[in-house]
Amino acid sequence: MEQFLIIAILTGSLIVFLMHWGLLLLQIIFAILVTSFLPIDWFLGALVIQALFGLWILRQVFQAGWYQYQLELEKTQRIPQHYTEGGKSGIKKNFL
Repeated sequence: MEQFLIIAILTGSLIVFLMHWGLLLLQIIFAILVTSFLPIDWFLGALVIQALFGLWILRQVFQAGWYQYQLELEKTQRIPQHYTEGGKSGIKKNFL
């Protein structure tokens, strides 16, 4: 049970970093449902699902960091424009 909660909290903190509040709400609801109502027989499956979801979120965090780095290079004119081409600012609402 503790492993699941640790992975869920870490995943939730990475979702906050990605600025996707709807997904954070779903993560909280999933964690509450698993810890409160899921039979112990299915717990291993929920743990695997949570771990895979956490790895996907971690991948998205690295992609967001790479995007931010590329955007900074473009805005300081160190590389040719791609995301800021044609007067676009390159700002995203969230990174998913």
